[in-house]
Amino acid sequence: MTTERRLATLEATLTPLQRSLAWLEEAHAFGSLDAYVDSLLDQPPDAFPINRLARGAAEAARKDAGRAAANIVDSAVRTALRATVFRFELVMRINVVAHEMIDREVLVYAALAGQLAMLVSDDRAERLKDPVYLRRIAQCRDVTMQRVDELLAEEEARSTAENRYLGGHPALFPDGLDMWAEQLRLSQEQAVMTDRIAELDGVPLAMPPDRDKVAGRVAARVADLIEPARSTALEKLDEGQQAHRIATDWLRSKRQAVPPTADLDGSVLAVTR
Repeated sequence: MTTERRLATLEATLTPLQRSLAWLEEAHAFGSLDAYVDSLLDQPPDAFPINRLARGAAEAARKDAGRAAANIVDSAVRTALRATVFRFELVMRINVVAHEMIDREVLVYAALAGQLAMLVSDDRAERLKDPVYLRRIAQCRDVTMQRVDELLAEEEARSTAENRYLGGHPALFPDGLDMWAEQLRLSQEQAVMTDRIAELDGVPLAMPPDRDKVAGRVAARVADLIEPARSTALEKLDEGQQAHRIATDWLRSKRQAVPPTADLDGSVLAVTR
């Protein structure tokens, strides 16, 4: 048996998770999402990852179903497509959200650094007499800590989604992981420095974070990653009614500011392999 035939045989036996991880390893080898997208620009549509993944998933499901009844084969194919396309959309969603958050945090970090520099520019003895200064340095401290909390909540949500659907493998491309780690480091250093200045200037200590609120924020962010990916996957598979229901339920939960309580591994995607 030739190498090509061996690879084809192996490809035909991959589960949706295995297939998705094989693609992810291939994509991550480019180092960045931009470089990966650039590599696809001159490729025919059939070579695009989502088309290749869907085609392979359908073929594997048909082979696995064997000579079962047509309705059973169709159901197996649909399940494999849902699971595979969903994972592709989840990877894309995680990368887009992470890069958007990094871009925003870079600007917030610069604004807070400028604000802090202005606050401490006056003579210390003079500014300690100013109640406006004390209020503003407390606000600056609280905001820097909140930004770190938001980054950590997003990181935990991303890890939860990766553990649940990607076998714990990171979805972010290598450059995205590096940028995330660097921004988190900078934001943490800024929060520690601001907290220390506030403490030395006699500002009352910040309140510790509410664990229930933190858990709720993480759960909401998990849904913000998973639910749009589920909806988009179903939309691309021409299951518009299901896609619409998921999207509206997700948006309704955000408007009500109540973390979703539904099982995120729900049967709609049937992600069991």
